[in-house]
Amino acid sequence: MVRHTPGAAPATYRRVKVAEKETSTIAWITLPDHPYPAERRRPVDRSLVPRQLPLAIRDFTGRADHVAALDDLIPADDEAPTVVITAIDGTAGIGKTTLAVHWAHRVQHRFPDGTLHVNLRGCGPGAPATPSQVLDGFLRALDVPAEKMPVGMDEQAALYRSLLDGRRMLIVLDNANSADQVRPLLPGAAGCMVIVTSRDSLTGLVVTEAAHRLSLDLLTPPEALNLVTGIIGTDQAAAEPEAVAELLRLCARLPLALRIAASKVAAQRHTTVAEVVAELANEHGRLDVLSSGGDESAAVRAVFDWSYQRLTVDQAQLFRRLGLHPGPDLSLPAAAAVGEVDMSVARRLLDDLTEAHLIEPTARERYRFHDLLRAYAADQAHRHDPEEDRDHAMRTLLAWYAQTACASDHLINPSHYRISLRLPPPAPACIAFHNLAHALAWLEDERTNLLAALHDATQRKLHRHALHLADGMRFLFSLGSWDDVVEVETLGIMAAGHCGDASAERYFLTRRGEAFADQYRWDEAWADFEHALTTARAAGDAVGEGMTLNMLGFLCCERGDYEQARAYLLQGLPLVRNKHPLRYEAIIQGDLSRACAGLGLYRQALEHGERSLVLRRQIGDNRGDPEALYHLAHAWQGLGEHEKAIGLCRQGLAIGRATRSEYTIAVGRATRTLVTSVAALLDTLAVSLYHIGNTGEAIACWREAVAVLEESGYEHLVAEVRQHLQRISQADGPLRGL
Repeated sequence: MVRHTPGAAPATYRRVKVAEKETSTIAWITLPDHPYPAERRRPVDRSLVPRQLPLAIRDFTGRADHVAALDDLIPADDEAPTVVITAIDGTAGIGKTTLAVHWAHRVQHRFPDGTLHVNLRGCGPGAPATPSQVLDGFLRALDVPAEKMPVGMDEQAALYRSLLDGRRMLIVLDNANSADQVRPLLPGAAGCMVIVTSRDSLTGLVVTEAAHRLSLDLLTPPEALNLVTGIIGTDQAAAEPEAVAELLRLCARLPLALRIAASKVAAQRHTTVAEVVAELANEHGRLDVLSSGGDESAAVRAVFDWSYQRLTVDQAQLFRRLGLHPGPDLSLPAAAAVGEVDMSVARRLLDDLTEAHLIEPTARERYRFHDLLRAYAADQAHRHDPEEDRDHAMRTLLAWYAQTACASDHLINPSHYRISLRLPPPAPACIAFHNLAHALAWLEDERTNLLAALHDATQRKLHRHALHLADGMRFLFSLGSWDDVVEVETLGIMAAGHCGDASAERYFLTRRGEAFADQYRWDEAWADFEHALTTARAAGDAVGEGMTLNMLGFLCCERGDYEQARAYLLQGLPLVRNKHPLRYEAIIQGDLSRACAGLGLYRQALEHGERSLVLRRQIGDNRGDPEALYHLAHAWQGLGEHEKAIGLCRQGLAIGRATRSEYTIAVGRATRTLVTSVAALLDTLAVSLYHIGNTGEAIACWREAVAVLEESGYEHLVAEVRQHLQRISQADGPLRGL
C-alpha cells in the first residue's frame, strides 16, 4: 500500500489486498486515496452514512464534568493527524454505556461520515465478540459487498482502516473485555474519534495507544437524587424525602440499582418509596430485590456476575473473602489476613481487582467496596465457601486486628496494664511499628474498622478476640471519643464475663467509669467504680482494689469533694505502693497531690507530687510528666513560691507542647490528658506571672489556654479561664488556678 508522505506528491489511488470468501484466493481492489485534511476527503454518499447508535436513555442525568471532558476531546478539522481514543472505565452498573451513548447522540452531527457502534460483550451473556466478527459488521455498514469481503482478521482490519482514511467518523466500542479486543478496531488515520467502555481499566490502550482515560465513580448525592426524582416524579419525591434519602443510601448511588429501585415505585401507582426501602433494608436480600425480573441486563446480581465470572480462581477467592471484612475499607495487610495469603500475593490480586473495578483504591495500600459490591462479594462467599473456611478466615482477620491494636497500644502506652494475650499469632504477622507516630496513625486509620471488628467478634461469640480488641482500643479514651469509649468498654465487660476473667472485667469497668466521669455522668461512674471495688475485694485482688479506690478518689476530686477524695486515695496507696506496674502508684500519688492542694495542704501536696514525678520518670512515662509537673507547680504556687511554680510550669509546657505536637502531626489532634495538662500548666503559669506583676505574659498564657481548650472542644474549662481574664479587667481580687 502506498502512503502519502510530506514533501511527496499525493498518491491518487492505492491497491488493497482482499480475499474471496469462498475460494480463499487473493484479489485486489482499487480505492481512491484522499488523505487528511478535510478539504481533500472523498465525497461520501449521504444515503449510505451509518448511524448505528442504540436508543439513548430519556432521563439521563448528571455526569456534567465527564460530558464536558468528552466534548473537549473532539478533534477539530485542522488538528494534527491523530486518532482520538477515549477509554471510559468503571465498575458494573456505574453507567458507562449510558454516558457513552448519551454523549455520542449529542455530538454525532459533528462526524458527518457516520457513527459505528458495537457491543463487544466483554461482560455479559454469551461469548465476547471477536475482532473479526466486529470488523465484518463494520465493513458491511461501510458498504463493502459480500463478494468483496476479506477473509481473515488482518485483511479485514486493513480494509477497515483504508475505508476510514479521510473520513470523519465516531466509533463507539461498548463493553470491551481487554485492550487486545479493541486494537484491531482502531482507525489508522486522523479525523475519527473512538469511545471505548469497559469494566477493565484498559491500561494497555492508555500506554500504547495514548488513550484518554475517563473513570466513572458513583453518582454524587445530588445526581442520584435527580435521577430518582426524574423516574418517580417530583411530587412523590417531595412527599417522602427521608425515604428517598434512604433509597439512595441502600442503592449505594449506583445508577443501575437506583433505576431498578425507582422503577419499582414508578411502575405501580400505589407503591411508596418507603415500601421499596423496607424491601431493600435487609442486606442479605437486597441483591434479590434489585435483581428480580427476566432481563439480565437490568438485574444487579447478573451484571455483577458477568464481572465476577471473568476472575481467576485466586482473584475470585480473595474477592469473596474481602466481602467478609466488617469495616468500610481495608488495608493491604488486612486483605492478606482475611485472604490468608502473603502480602505480595495480596498486593498483586488487589491490583487485579482494581483493574477490573471490583474494588477501589482510596489511598496508598487502602481499598474499599461500594456497599452493593460488598454485599455481592459476601453473598458469593456464602454461596461458594464452606462455613468452616469463612469462619477460619474471620478468626484470622480478627486476631490480626486484635494483636496489631495491642502492639500499637504497647508502643504508645508501654507502662499501662494490659490483658495477657490468649490468641495464636495470626498470619500474616502484625505490623511492625517504626515509632509512636506510625502507631498512632495506624490506630486513627483503622478506628472505624476496629470498632466494626469488635462488634463482629461479639456477634460471632469470639469472646477472646473481643477481649483483646477492646483492650487494644485504649487510644479512643485518650482522644476523648466518649461514645465510642463507653461502647468499647461495655463490650469489653461482656467479653470478660464470657471468658470468666474477673480481673479484666474490673479493668473495663474502671475504664468505662472514667469515661462516664469525663462526661460528668457522676452516678454511672460511681456505680461502675463501686462494682469494680466490690469484685476486687471479693477476689482478694489488692492491686485492683487499690486502683479502684484511686478511681473513686479521682471522681471525688472531679466533683470538688477533696476530703473524701483524700480518704479513698490514702486507703488505696498502700495497696499499690512499689507494686507492678509502678504507674498505678504514680497515678495515686498525683491524685493525692491534687486532693491535698484542694484542701490547702500544700506541703503534703508537694510530697505526693514529687513522688509521682519520680515514678513517672522511672518508668519512662514522658506523657505523664506534664501532669506531674503541674501538681508540683500548683503546690509551690499555693505556698507562695511563684518563681518555683513558674519554672516548673515552663518545664512542663516544653514537654507537653512537644508531645501534643507529635500527636497532632500523627492523628490531627492531641490526647485529652495532654490537652488538659497543657491548659492547666498555662493557667497555673498565668496565675503566678500575674502575682509577680507580669500581667502581659499572664494574659498571653490565658489566651493560649483558651485556644488549646477550644481547639479540642473543652468548652467547660474555657469558661473558667475566661473568668480569670474578666477578673483582671475588673481588678477583682486574687486569682486561683483551674
